[in-house]
Amino acid sequence: MNKTIGLLLVLLIPTLGLAQNDLSFDSLIGQTLQQEELVGASFALVDDGQILTGAVGLKNADTNEPLLAEHQIQIGSITKTLLAAGVLQLATQELIDLNAPVEDIVPIISFDNPWKSTDRVTVKHLLNHTSGLEDARFWQVFSEKAQAETPLMEVFSKDTDVLTVRSRPGSRFSYSNMGFTLLGLVIEKVTGQQYETYLDQHMLKPLGMNQSTFQFMSQHTNPQLAMGHFDGGITQASVPMYLRPAGQFNTTAHDMALFAKFLLSDGKINSQPFIAKDLLQAMGQPTTTEANQKGLMRGYQFGLSYRDRYGVIGRYHAGNIIGYRATFYLFPEENKAFFISFNTDSETANYEKFTELFVKKLKINRPTPLEAKRVPAPELNELIGYYQLAPVRFELFAYLDLLFNSVVISQNEDKTALQVSSLQQDTYALLPMGNQTFRKKDRVSTSHVFYQKGSKTIYTDALGTYESVSSLYLGLMWMSLMLGLLGLLTILIRGVILLFIKGKAWLKHANTIPFLSILSLGIPIPFFFLQSFNQLGDVTPANVLLTTFTTLLPIALIYGAVKAIKTGKQIISINFISIALLLQWVLVLAIWGLIPMKIWEM
Repeated sequence: MNKTIGLLLVLLIPTLGLAQNDLSFDSLIGQTLQQEELVGASFALVDDGQILTGAVGLKNADTNEPLLAEHQIQIGSITKTLLAAGVLQLATQELIDLNAPVEDIVPIISFDNPWKSTDRVTVKHLLNHTSGLEDARFWQVFSEKAQAETPLMEVFSKDTDVLTVRSRPGSRFSYSNMGFTLLGLVIEKVTGQQYETYLDQHMLKPLGMNQSTFQFMSQHTNPQLAMGHFDGGITQASVPMYLRPAGQFNTTAHDMALFAKFLLSDGKINSQPFIAKDLLQAMGQPTTTEANQKGLMRGYQFGLSYRDRYGVIGRYHAGNIIGYRATFYLFPEENKAFFISFNTDSETANYEKFTELFVKKLKINRPTPLEAKRVPAPELNELIGYYQLAPVRFELFAYLDLLFNSVVISQNEDKTALQVSSLQQDTYALLPMGNQTFRKKDRVSTSHVFYQKGSKTIYTDALGTYESVSSLYLGLMWMSLMLGLLGLLTILIRGVILLFIKGKAWLKHANTIPFLSILSLGIPIPFFFLQSFNQLGDVTPANVLLTTFTTLLPIALIYGAVKAIKTGKQIISINFISIALLLQWVLVLAIWGLIPMKIWEM
C-alpha cells in the first residue's frame, strides 16, 4: 500500500530537470506512466539545440524515493549507438578501417564462414548487423557467472559454434549482440586498452557526458543509479553481463541529450573533426544490403535504424536490459531528438504511447504518404505464398520461428494489394509502389520489397528477411507437431486410465515407461522457480534435471514402442501408434537441436 501511495504522489509532482521544463508535458508523461503501471521514467528533448529534461515516478519502488532527472539510468541496447560512435571516431582517426576483416584485427577470432573466399566479415558488417552471426546464446544473456571484468573473448571461446556465419556477410540484416561484443574486442585490440576505459576517456569526456560510463555499476555501489524493476514494482539490481559492449551503459537524460545534439551536428568539437561528417550522416542511412540494392532505402547502419512510424520518419534505437527499457530518436531534418528511459522492464506496458507524446510535443513534420500504384493482379499473384524468416535471430528458436513466425502472403479482396498474415502478428496490407516495392498501409514511404534470389522469392523490410518456403514442407512440419501432441495426450490419458484399471500390472504395460517419462519432464519446474531467472543459462539443478529427462524421453519412447510390438495382440496397437506419433516429433525436435535440452549450451 505504501509503495502505491508513494508512486501516485510522485507521478502527480513531476521533478524539474537541468533546464526550464514544461510541467504540463511532465504531467502527461506521468499520467501515461501511471496508466501503463510503470515505476519511473527519465527523459530529455532536444529542439533546435535547446535541451529540456525531466523525470517522473520513483527511483526505487521499495523506498518510494522519487526519480530525478539527474539520477543515472541504464539504456540497454542504445549502448550500441554509443559504441558505434566510438568506432566511427577511431575510423576518423584512421585507427580502424571499417572495411577491414575482423579476423585481421583480432586474429584469435575465426569465423565459420562459407563465403570466406569472397566475402569476409568486416568491421562495417558488425556495425550494421549484417555479419550473418546470430544474436546471442542463452548462456551469454542469462548467467550469474559473468563478472564485470570477464574478458570479452570468453563470449566466443566457450563454444566456437557462435561464430558461424549464416548468410553472406553484408547481404542481410540480422540483429546480433555478439557482433557488437566483437566490436568491443576490436576497440581493445587497436587501442591497447579495455574498451570501457578508452571510450569513457576518449569519447564521453570530449562530448561532455561526465555523468555517463561504459563501466559496470550497481545500485549497491552507486546510489545515483535508479533501481530496475519488473511488473508489479518488483525490484531488480543491475548484474554484470557477458555481452556488455552491446548493452552496458549508465547515463543521465541530460548526457543523452548532449549525445543527440552531437549526432545532429557536423561532427566537430571545438572546430576540430571528432567524427567525420559523412560517417555521422550515414548513421541510420543504409545503402549496402540486398534490400537497399533492390530499391529499399531503409534498414540499419552504424548504430541507428531508419524508422517510419506514427506518420514521421526518424533515426532510432531502442534498448532493453534487465529492469529497464529505453527509446532514442533523432529527426535530423528538423534538428530535433528525444530520449526516454524507464526503470521498468514490463511485459504488458505499451511503451510506444510515449513515443507518440514526444512526436506530438516536438511537432515533427508528418509527410504525405506516398500514393499507391495500380499493379496488375497477375503480378501480385506471383508473390503470394508462404515465407520463412532467413536468417532467424536466435538459432535456438529456429524451429519455433518456422512454425509460428512464418508468414502467408495473399491478395486482398479487390486484388489491388497484398495481405500479410502470421500467427504472431496482426494481418496487414501492403500497397504496391512499383518495381515490386510496397508500402505498409500505416507507413509514409516504401517499406517492403520483393526480389528473386536463385529459386527463392525474397520478402523484406530491410530489418527482417523472409524466403519463400514450400507449403508442403511447412504443412508437414505442422502435421508432425499436431501428431506429436496427439500422441503425447493419448499416452497421458491412457496412462491415467490404465493405472486405475490394471493395478500392479500397470507397471508392466507398454504405455507405462513413456507415461512416466513424460511426467518426469515436470520435475525440473519447481527447481526453476527456486533459482533466479538470471541463472537460466548456467549449470543448475533445474537445468541438469531438464537435460536428463529430455535425454531419457526418446529412450523411454523407443522402449515402449518395442514392448508394444512384443506384447500387443495386434501388430499395430493403440499403444504403439501413440508412442510412434510422439517419437517422430521428438526426433524432429532432436534434429532442430532442442532434444536433449541443454540450456547452458544453447
